[in-house]
Amino acid sequence: MRKILFVICLLFPVALLAQTNIRISFDNQEDNTILLYKYRGSKTIIVDTLTAKNGVFQIKSTEKLPEGIYLLTSQNNFPLSEILIGKKQRFKVRFHDLEDLNSVKVKGCAKETKNYFKLMANKQDIESLKVKDKDAFINLVIASLKPCSMDDYWKDFPLDDARILTYPLIDNKLDTYSDNLYNDAEKINSEIDKLIAKTGDCEEVRDYLIMYFYKKYYSPKYMNLDDVYIHLVDEYFLKLEMDGIPESYLNMMADRANYLENLKIGVKLPEIDTLYSVEASYITVFFYDKTCQKCSQEERILEDIRTNHPEMIIYPVEINSTNVKNLLEVYDIQNTPMIYLLDHKKRIIAKRIKAGQVEPFLNMD
Repeated sequence: MRKILFVICLLFPVALLAQTNIRISFDNQEDNTILLYKYRGSKTIIVDTLTAKNGVFQIKSTEKLPEGIYLLTSQNNFPLSEILIGKKQRFKVRFHDLEDLNSVKVKGCAKETKNYFKLMANKQDIESLKVKDKDAFINLVIASLKPCSMDDYWKDFPLDDARILTYPLIDNKLDTYSDNLYNDAEKINSEIDKLIAKTGDCEEVRDYLIMYFYKKYYSPKYMNLDDVYIHLVDEYFLKLEMDGIPESYLNMMADRANYLENLKIGVKLPEIDTLYSVEASYITVFFYDKTCQKCSQEERILEDIRTNHPEMIIYPVEINSTNVKNLLEVYDIQNTPMIYLLDHKKRIIAKRIKAGQVEPFLNMD
């Protein structure tokens, strides 16, 4: 009896060591090496390199992998299949045909994984694929696929759960959501604040959303939305502690937000050389680089417009010849050519537009 107990005591810790033990095999797969990636939104981050032993790839760890959707690729990064890894992480998966997810066989106590393959294969009604555990990741995935209106767009997508970042759908949802927001900076800022408030204490999702909107509104589609960038910097980046952002970058953000305050629609453009002495109904400030071929093309278009609109003059600024200190930063010149259209009081009517878009603004009166 003592010997039996001694053997059990020896084996019990060993059994606990492998919290994750997933065995994967492919029919007609010649590669002996595959790669395992995890999602972070629509991006992927490599987790492990798996080498086959007797045709089986094994994911084995003393700790559980974070729950979520993972991507399997060939050694050359050719996508093979996605796989959901839920709470149960000791199972086998066999891919008989990568083109047919109905052929995937999952053995072991991993109903979430089995149901995910059924979900992706559109095998049956998705509601029937939910599992009893309400907190299961597969249930979150299924709920997020329900059609919904903009009023309850985030109802079944818990933004306070970091697992949603392992699901590529979050970027698609954010794209659709933000594209349907009003073309009004104040309203957009209000919606962003509401959305970030839904993350609760989940800093990982909070920071992801902040960075998503920062990238989207760094150079917004519409020229009257600079206040969104300013709001994000003032209310989040400069007030919160966010991992991975050096102080030097935060200082750059703050400087740009300050510059953008002076570049809003309706604000008088900061002086450039002799700009303020120019008298005209409209002034097109044209920032260009001598080596920029696109600049030459845009300048010709502006000259044609000026011929038809003598009330407008072109004020060219060669970015490497002006005496204005920090020119690129002060006028937020991300690339050339860069156009600002001003009224007779040097107030900004339009900016970040192409030469061909100038004329409609001249005809607005």
